[in-house]
Amino acid sequence: MDRDSIIAIFVAVIGSNALWGFIQFLLQRKDNKEDYSKKIIEMIKKLDEKFEEKIVEIDNRSNQRNEQLNKKIDKLNGEFGEHSVIACRVRILKFMDEILEGWEHSYDSYVQVMQDITNYLNYCREHPEFKNHQTEASIEYIKNDYQERLEKNNFKVSN
Repeated sequence: MDRDSIIAIFVAVIGSNALWGFIQFLLQRKDNKEDYSKKIIEMIKKLDEKFEEKIVEIDNRSNQRNEQLNKKIDKLNGEFGEHSVIACRVRILKFMDEILEGWEHSYDSYVQVMQDITNYLNYCREHPEFKNHQTEASIEYIKNDYQERLEKNNFKVSN
């Protein structure tokens, strides 16, 4: 709820308390000239309708703002996910280049790139519109190299 809505409700509550006090005064007053109670009841019903309309209006505005914010959040989440998976792709391709240049990697480096591969493939499967197929050969090569190194226990040892 925004600031203006809170103020409107606050004013309505305070105003209704003051009005209620005035209404009680009129109801307790003994005046034979005119029957005020019917008029007061009608006035209360009209005020109740107005308050209800205002509350519904405020609620609708709040719901619209929430929907707009949710759309923006969804868009940002989508953009973040895509940027994250692009970073995975860059690390996969860089790792492949390093292998081809003869660099040796530790077991932990392979575990990290295998996690990047898993994240990348999952994202591509869940988002078919995402540009894919740029890392297929690299992924296969890295997986095979990893499997061979696991079998031979042939990883770079860190000092």
